[in-house]
Amino acid sequence: MTGRSAAHRNRRRKQLTDAALGCIASLGLRDTTVQDVARRAGMAVGSISQYFDSKEALYTAVLNALSEEFAAAWQRGLERAGHDPAARLRSLVRTYFDKSICQRRKVAVWFAFWGEVRARPQYRKVCAGYDRDHDQTLAGLCAPMLDGRNQTGLEPQGAARLVAAMCQGLWLEFLTGDAGLGREELARLADRNLAALFPAAAREFGDETEAA
Repeated sequence: MTGRSAAHRNRRRKQLTDAALGCIASLGLRDTTVQDVARRAGMAVGSISQYFDSKEALYTAVLNALSEEFAAAWQRGLERAGHDPAARLRSLVRTYFDKSICQRRKVAVWFAFWGEVRARPQYRKVCAGYDRDHDQTLAGLCAPMLDGRNQTGLEPQGAARLVAAMCQGLWLEFLTGDAGLGREELARLADRNLAALFPAAAREFGDETEAA
């Protein structure tokens, strides 16, 4: 395959994954058909098989693209944040609410896939490596926040689970709650939750009242 034909193939695949993402966001995972995707992509239904072996392969590509995008975003954020532990933790958390990540259509698709994990374990396999890197990194960032004046009794892994659950809960609020709740408001709520969870570092998360 020449470089030009490979680039064309990659563009077509992205065109289809973008179309599938939009369909899943509006119709749901189970109700989206290849006809819907082809129509949205402006392509013939039969041409999809040139780029994906099956509808499931196309859906898996959508999930993989979302996972890669999110992983790259939080890793870039950590590079910009420098070495301060609180700044690095805040940066990772704020990635959840970055304008490139926190879009209603993308959040809707995340929840659509999460809802199918039990029935379609291949989705869990797609996310396994990304989740492991995310969870280990988050636990490592939480660890210094628990040193010294830790009054919560939490271990780093437990704290990381609470932080991730908080971020995903705010995603759900963004998706289903008050339409006026924007990304910056969500990020500020996340900061306040970090300050409450790690009171010794509260000022680092924008809370002027550090716990005694």
